[in-house]
Parts: sequence; C-alpha cells; structure tokens
Amino acid sequence: MLIRILRAVRHNIVAWLALLVALSGTSMAATHYVITSTRQIQPSVLKQMRTARGALVPAGATGPQGSGGKEGPAGPPGRKGEIGLKGEIGPKGEPGPKGEAGPTGETGPRGESGPKGAPGSALAYAHVAKNGNIEAANSNIEQAKVESPEPGVYCISGLGFTAHNAVGTIDASEPVPGFITATLGKTKYSASCTQEPEVTVETWEPVAVKNSRGGIEAATANMAFYVAIN
Repeated sequence: MLIRILRAVRHNIVAWLALLVALSGTSMAATHYVITSTRQIQPSVLKQMRTARGALVPAGATGPQGSGGKEGPAGPPGRKGEIGLKGEIGPKGEPGPKGEAGPTGETGPRGESGPKGAPGSALAYAHVAKNGNIEAANSNIEQAKVESPEPGVYCISGLGFTAHNAVGTIDASEPVPGFITATLGKTKYSASCTQEPEVTVETWEPVAVKNSRGGIEAATANMAFYVAIN
C-alpha cells in the first residue's frame, strides 16, 4: 500500500506542489476563505491536478440503461457429431393374442374336366346275374365258373391266374338295397361248393326282425353284382 502511495506522489509531484502553493497562499491571504468550487482554482493549476486515471472532479450521476441491441446473425452450424454405438437388441416380447378369423372367401369357379384316365388294371372283371350266370358283355372271365350252393353265395373258380384282391359292388338295379362281401378263397358258407373257390362273393339282404337288441339283421339272398379281381 505504501509503495502505491509513493508511486502516485512521484508521478504527480508537480500537481501536488501546485495545490499546496495554492492552498497555502489562500490561507495566508484570508484565513477564513474556503474553496467550494473548481472555479476558484486557476485553470493552469486545475490542469496539473488531473491524474493518470482522469480528473479529480466527482463523476456525474449514472444515466438510464440504453435499449437492447439488435440480435446478431446466426452463427455457422456446428460440425456433425459422430454416430453413436449400436444399442443392444431388446428382449423378445410375448406373442400377441390370436386374431379373429377372416370372412369365408367366395367359391372359386369350377375347374375344367381332367383328361380321361387310362383303363383300369384289374386282371378280371365280371357282371354276375343273381342266378350266377356271367354276362359276357361286361366280363372278361367267360372261362371262369360260378357256383351258387345256397342263396346269396357265389363261388368263383377257373380264373387262370392267382388272385390277390377282390372287390364287389351290388347292382343298383336291384329293388332292395343290399350288402356284399368279396373274399379270397372260401368261407363257411362256400364250403359245400364242388370246386375249390378262388373268390367267394356273398350278397346280403336286410331283414327286419324282433330281438332283444331291437335292430335290423341281414340274410344271404341272391342279388346281381359286379366284381373286379386282381
């Protein structure tokens, strides 16, 4: 602090001396004279009284705050940031509820008829009348023999090949709907045939009977049928 005071006195020594002389001379001339304004000091002396920081005159009152300035122009955009790291895949969520079934679509147009198939692979086929006769027009086993030891039982033999399968169908012209079975070899109903049957066909007609079960039974009866043998 003392050093700062000495520096101020050294730099402004002339002004301090002038002030001292002015004050001393005034006090000599008029003991009761008091300086109340800078106008009472000579201009040359007042000039010496100015310091490096400006005049010793008290600063005036602070003026009102000015209005804000205009907004400056926008600055240039900053550089693009680096792409962040890829986040981890989250856990798989639970399946949502099953949606309602959609409306039924319209029926499409009927397709064209396919080409006619090749002839069947049956080795033998025949139409057998209810009396056991083979009708040649719809058969290829004219050499075969058909026996009927009792109603609805037909023993077929003399095929000329080993049969592996037989399928029978009741003739739709029969007045009463019936049932049919076709079996390779003989059955208990064809045991009385004179020739060992290669295929046994049995035709059955439903019969209404009263029994404890209250149902419908069937009995063998002569009926025309078709048969295919492989």
